[in-house]
Amino acid sequence: APDDTHLAAAIRAVRAGDLASTTPRKPGPGDGEGGGEGGMPGGSLPRTGAAETLATMQAAVLTGEALWIGYVNAEGAASQRVIAPIRVEGGFVTAYDHTADEVRTYPLHRVTGVAELADDAG
Repeated sequence: APDDTHLAAAIRAVRAGDLASTTPRKPGPGDGEGGGEGGMPGGSLPRTGAAETLATMQAAVLTGEALWIGYVNAEGAASQRVIAPIRVEGGFVTAYDHTADEVRTYPLHRVTGVAELADDAG
């Protein structure tokens, strides 16, 4: 049987996944373009260009707002996360990751895209 630490981590991950999949997002410039998918359907990762991703991350650092990101790890596994960026520098974003319930640093080149959360989220 899993111990309390593993159970708590599993509960955090499930709750963060729920948050990532159900939090309303602001429509972005790429919504409705390409392939007729209508923007970001449920379950798909956000897609933005490198310049837009960087600008949105930097703005979130200044405003303290959380963002929804798509991320691909070193093994190629894609995930979606809700993060609150703290610092963007040297090709990395340091942010509070709601999925992991801790501060983590992510290489920007592994972020597939970013979306702002809607003002009426929560």
